Amino acid sequence: MPQKTNLNISPYYDDFKKDNNFYRVLFNPGKPVQARELSTLQSILQDQIETFGSHMFKEGSMVIPGNINYNDAYSAVKINPDHLGIDVTVYTKQLHGKKLRGQSSGVVAIVDDCFFPTDGPEYTDITLYVNYTTSGDDNEVSSFEDGEILILEDTITYGNTTITSGETVATLISEDATATSSIVSVGQGVFFVRGTFVNVSDSKIILDPYTNTSSYRVGLTILEEIVSAKDDKSLYDNAKGFSNFAAPGADRLKISATLSKKAINDYDDKTFVELIRIDNGEIK
Repeated sequence: MPQKTNLNISPYYDDFKKDNNFYRVLFNPGKPVQARELSTLQSILQDQIETFGSHMFKEGSMVIPGNINYNDAYSAVKINPDHLGIDVTVYTKQLHGKKLRGQSSGVVAIVDDCFFPTDGPEYTDITLYVNYTTSGDDNEVSSFEDGEILILEDTITYGNTTITSGETVATLISEDATATSSIVSVGQGVFFVRGTFVNVSDSKIILDPYTNTSSYRVGLTILEEIVSAKDDKSLYDNAKGFSNFAAPGADRLKISATLSKKAINDYDDKTFVELIRIDNGEIK
């Protein structure tokens, strides 16, 4: 599937047509080089890459492993918005990667992520996503308890304030404080998309915040955009080792691939490439 962006417009006028069977642009001495010819030259080469790639890979294929993973045991913990009179949102982000211990249960967990009600209507409370590492003191309890106080096992600093190991940092809500959700993640890799080998960075997406019986199509949303020097300062001429803001360079066609989810019955794939399908919590 070739790119969707039409470049046969002003000021590019890339009029490459596959049916013409032109495979080289042959420049001649004494004839000025046209911007159209430089654009067409790239299109000819891109068409060759796309033809080969389409023979070897299907649309959305992983070329360099990006390690697509599905985890249906992603633990959510809902906490109160304040603790000891302090708004917990001022330091919640600093808890990433830190260990928390339940004061009454003794359960230990590492914070993996955090979301707030402002992140979307699906988040009813401030929610920590954690990976449990140690069961409770009785070796039976495996998750935090409703209303439990969380003790910090590592030191964190926010602004001019430091919270040291052993101090309390949050309190779970009194009812239904814990839940199990599911998450899909993709590691850094290269995917064959629209005839191009596109880089995809590490990313993850939570399917539903408090349940692991979700049904979604998960894949890459493809965005094509034309970037000019006004959008990206690095496109100004740097022939003398610095950006010359009086000499903007050529525009670029940028293709981005972002991990996203769609309803399982939504088949509008104009800008979407499916990687994995989850139906009622199971991979299909």
